[in-house]
Amino acid sequence: MDETLKQVLDEIQKVNNRFDKFESRFDLLENRFDSVEKRFDKLEIRQDSFESHLERLQKGQERLQMGQDQLKDNLINGLGPYFEQIEKHIEAKNDELKDTLEDQQRVIDTLAARSIKHESEIKDSKRILKNQ
Repeated sequence: MDETLKQVLDEIQKVNNRFDKFESRFDLLENRFDSVEKRFDKLEIRQDSFESHLERLQKGQERLQMGQDQLKDNLINGLGPYFEQIEKHIEAKNDELKDTLEDQQRVIDTLAARSIKHESEIKDSKRILKNQ
């Protein structure tokens, strides 16, 4: 019976060894699972960070769009009256120039007429002087 007991004890020891190996394998698996969980946690943190960055980018884009729309409105509403003032100013200056040019043209025409009259008188005077 001793022999049988020894065999049973040996078999129990072998089973114990196998359980120890299973236990160590389970520990390894548990460690790997923990490692995978940590990686997933890091990925979740990165995803949360990415989502918050994306939200900030979207808010920034919305602010830029609002600023661009406001700038466009300001340009349209601000430049319209400005160009109207420039147009009125140019028209006023153009009218002044027309008046000045008309006055100068009258003076030129008057001087031209007098010049022709004087030339005619000078010619007459020369002819009279020659005849005498």
